Amino acid sequence: AKAQYVTSNGLDTADWFLSRLDWLSRWAGFFGPLSNWALHNRTMRWLMEKMTGIAQGRKLPRVASSSFIRRADRRRLTRPTRRTGGKVLYFVDLYANWYDVQLAEAFVAIMQHHGIAVYVHPQQLGSAMAKIALGDVERARFIAKKNSALLADAVRLGYEVVATEPAAALCLTKEYPNLLDDEDVRLVAEHTSEACTYLWRMHEIGKLELDFRPINLTLGYHLPCHLKALEVGTPGERLLKLIPGLTVKRIERGCSGMAGTYGLRRDNYRSSLRAGWGLISALRDTSIDLGTTECSSCKMQMEQGTTKPTIHPLKMLALAYGLMPEIEKLLTARSEELTIT
Repeated sequence: AKAQYVTSNGLDTADWFLSRLDWLSRWAGFFGPLSNWALHNRTMRWLMEKMTGIAQGRKLPRVASSSFIRRADRRRLTRPTRRTGGKVLYFVDLYANWYDVQLAEAFVAIMQHHGIAVYVHPQQLGSAMAKIALGDVERARFIAKKNSALLADAVRLGYEVVATEPAAALCLTKEYPNLLDDEDVRLVAEHTSEACTYLWRMHEIGKLELDFRPINLTLGYHLPCHLKALEVGTPGERLLKLIPGLTVKRIERGCSGMAGTYGLRRDNYRSSLRAGWGLISALRDTSIDLGTTECSSCKMQMEQGTTKPTIHPLKMLALAYGLMPEIEKLLTARSEELTIT
């Protein structure tokens, strides 16, 4: 129904911008320092709200100095391997590619720690989950067809597709089959996993390395709605509980209130905060040191009402493995008024 409405009436200004976050992120990346200044300057944020409809009070992430796919090309990860054994195609999606490059690097480091080859297809596009949610189905169908063709070729070469963003994994496994009746789409859906789910399955068959260093912290874990929709349980939470010294408290307060791009809009900003207030207030508890979740938009909401950082489970694993000691700085970092960590 939403797609039919958009076909007849088009997208309003705010939804037009939100459905093109991949395009906007690419342009923001070209002007990294200027973009970051503008995103976190009060006057520019007021102007951006008037132009795009994105709430001026919403904490937003910094744009990375270069995209992860560009960095992967320099590390020769954009070339498929001929080796046999474990190998994954990393479906990067928007957030890890343009904003949280450290998350992508943590995933690659963990895979390589387990002797698993990582391939980052240089022509992959974002998942188009925002377009689907906003009813921009025709553009989403074009992206789904292109992504499915290149991912299916990799699956036929023995790769498993793994995404660090639950929404991206859900898009490949549930949404693409609704958009296209295609053999490539079905093949990709059958061979796609969310990253923590992939690692937990390795643990279940005894292939996960358990050489963790202790981390003495208490984390507040939020289960994202898109991960619930994948019906895989709570793999990120269970992986964190394997780390010695780490206490993980599940925060059972329902949806974060972000709902993908919903919470970014000025019109929805207050409703989004009301919906997520239970989660935000729980994180303010002094017994919780940090937040943790697999979802990037939930992370934004979790840091909206507190200065405590929210860290992806994969980063905690990479730190516990001793692969990325620089992540330790995040444990004491504090988010600023308009900036998430």
